[in-house]
Amino acid sequence: MLFKKEGCRLKYFNIAFYASVMGFGGLSIATHKLEEVYKTGSHIGYFLLIISFLYFIIISGLYLIKMFINFDDVKADFVHSVKSNFFPGIGKILFLFAIGFMSSHIIFAKYLWIIGAIIQFFFTIIILRRWIQKEMDIKEMNPLWFIPVVGNMIAPIAGLKLGFGEISLFLFAIGFILWAVLFTIIINRILFHHPLHQKLLPTLFILIAPPSIAFISYTNINAGNIDLFGKMLYYFALFLFLVVFSQINVLKNLKFYLSWWAYSFPMAALTIASLLFYNKTQFSFISFLSIFFFALLVIIIIILIYKTILGIKKKELCTEES
Repeated sequence: MLFKKEGCRLKYFNIAFYASVMGFGGLSIATHKLEEVYKTGSHIGYFLLIISFLYFIIISGLYLIKMFINFDDVKADFVHSVKSNFFPGIGKILFLFAIGFMSSHIIFAKYLWIIGAIIQFFFTIIILRRWIQKEMDIKEMNPLWFIPVVGNMIAPIAGLKLGFGEISLFLFAIGFILWAVLFTIIINRILFHHPLHQKLLPTLFILIAPPSIAFISYTNINAGNIDLFGKMLYYFALFLFLVVFSQINVLKNLKFYLSWWAYSFPMAALTIASLLFYNKTQFSFISFLSIFFFALLVIIIIILIYKTILGIKKKELCTEES
């Protein structure tokens, strides 16, 4: 068959491409939030949402083809210490699209949310079961392990408005507590053990995502009110951004890997959190930060698109891993 021919690169299609879907989905929601907060009257966010959803379908289609022609590799992805974290990421992506579509296509958003919740919860259980039963090497731990956790914390953002209040709180509780536990373990791993592999250094940006998402979800749970605890979550996200951004001299010299897409979604999450914080408090400095973060997000996405296309053309991506 065509896809099974020798040299067909689809059989090496990397599930890490879903990180780019998260980035595009985050950008579309951040753009929509910017339009809402500053009342621009434009609909660029909705346009980006449609493009992101179509891109998600394409990526999913390509991975399904890989599943058909190279199922052994898919099974290997499922038990891989890094790649396995992208499976619950699919549920996280569906939550993002539910957020994007709930203001214009509420029934569609409900279906996306329900499917996302099932996928998210199922894979959270599977991965936690594996962590408990398998002897883990601390060197295997990296910030990508936050992906299953953050997905649960996203649930209330759309779930509360779509009528899934208790389930949203249930998932948020799982995500929030696990984030607190994992954050301690991963900081311990980064500080006191073997340095992260160069390929995984961009995943340090993922540290920004959990407190950003926690702030957004908690504010929604708290009826849109920003209290002391909400402010603590947001300011901690800002602090982590400064810590990670201070590593820019190391990060800018890295060879391009798909892990670079780890820059995108956390940046989108922090941008959305900043826009929400400004919208509720009218604190002018946060307005400046919101615009700065949004501009940085756009620049990051443009660079990542260019690098990814270049990597595919040079056959540096979708090739057999050594």
